[in-house]
Amino acid sequence: MDDLIYLEDDADPYGDEPKPKADVMTISGADAIALHEFVRHVNIRCYDERFKDRGMMKSRALRDQLDRIREILHTLLDYPYFEPFYYWSPPSDMPPDQAEPELISAVADRSEVQFHSVGIYLAPDSIPVGTLEIAVDDETGEACGIVSTRGMTSAATWTKAGASLDETIKTFVDAISIDKDALVAVKLTMPPQA
Repeated sequence: MDDLIYLEDDADPYGDEPKPKADVMTISGADAIALHEFVRHVNIRCYDERFKDRGMMKSRALRDQLDRIREILHTLLDYPYFEPFYYWSPPSDMPPDQAEPELISAVADRSEVQFHSVGIYLAPDSIPVGTLEIAVDDETGEACGIVSTRGMTSAATWTKAGASLDETIKTFVDAISIDKDALVAVKLTMPPQA
């Protein structure tokens, strides 16, 4: 019986995962801010799964890990309240035949249209809420877009294209209501054209 060894945690002492140096640890305020900034970067800029072969999204595992780190950070930092806002993943070029039928119909009489798709997320929690499909007509300087969110799709809506694709996307994303209770329809409220 003297040859038996009992492991307290049943952890592999030779594993490649890091191990705590102590049961209770503290970090400096600067270190907590650095960790917060890293989590914010991952929250907004990092994606590890494809979204309908058009864009990128966070996997369930990555979102769960971010939630766990946010819980830890809430014990270390006093966070101000931020109004929710939408942001989007990097745009993906999209073949015209993969676009929403209403978008294809809205641009059918235009010859040189480029289609793009982006994932839309609600910050600060990086909740995926839907997609924006846009068709940009560089010749006329116009763009038509459709937003699909919460199982609903907006009408195809035309607006003046921005100076860049990001500005055009921003125009459409800014037009989406953040009212979480407005589940009756998805409506783009576009700014008046000059």
